[in-house]
Amino acid sequence: AQNSDELVPQNDNKTTKGFDWEKVYAGGGLALQFGTFTFIDVSPTLGYRVTDNFSAGFGISYKYFSDNRIAGYHSHLYGGNLFSRYAFAENFFGHLEYELLNVEYFALTSSGTIMDSERKNISYLWIGGGYRQPIGLNSYLNLMVLYNLNESVYSIYPNPIYRIGFNVGL
Repeated sequence: AQNSDELVPQNDNKTTKGFDWEKVYAGGGLALQFGTFTFIDVSPTLGYRVTDNFSAGFGISYKYFSDNRIAGYHSHLYGGNLFSRYAFAENFFGHLEYELLNVEYFALTSSGTIMDSERKNISYLWIGGGYRQPIGLNSYLNLMVLYNLNESVYSIYPNPIYRIGFNVGL
C-alpha cells in the first residue's frame, strides 16, 4: 500500500498569493509658486505593483490659486485620480489616468472685479508616458508627458502637461 501523502504534490515555492506590502509604493508631487500669482499643489499618491511591469493606484489633490491683480481672487481646488502604469522598457513606462477635480470658476466684471462664482466637477482622461530615474534604494524620480483626451472649455490644464514626481517603496 502507498502512503496517501506521496500523492499530494508538495509546493516548496515560497511565493505568496494575495496582498504583499512590499509591492506598495507612495509618491506624488508638490508645487509651490509665490508672488503676484500664487500656486500651491499637494498631490500624494499610493500605488501597488501588480506585476513587475504593471502597477495601479490612486491619488488625492489639493491646489490653491491666488492672483493679486484681481481683488479677492483665490480658489481652492480638490479631487482625486486613479492611474495605471506599464513599464515597456527598463526605465520607460506608459501612463493612463482618470482625474476628477472640483474647480471654482469666477465671473468678472469689465473692470476686473469678481461678480459671481460657481463650482464644477471637471474630469480629465490623461494618456502618455514617462521616464523613471532611480535616485536611491527603491526610490525614483518620474518625468511624464500627458495628454488630456477629455479637454473642454472648463479644463484648467493646457495640453499636453509635463509632470515631475517621485515614488518611494514602503
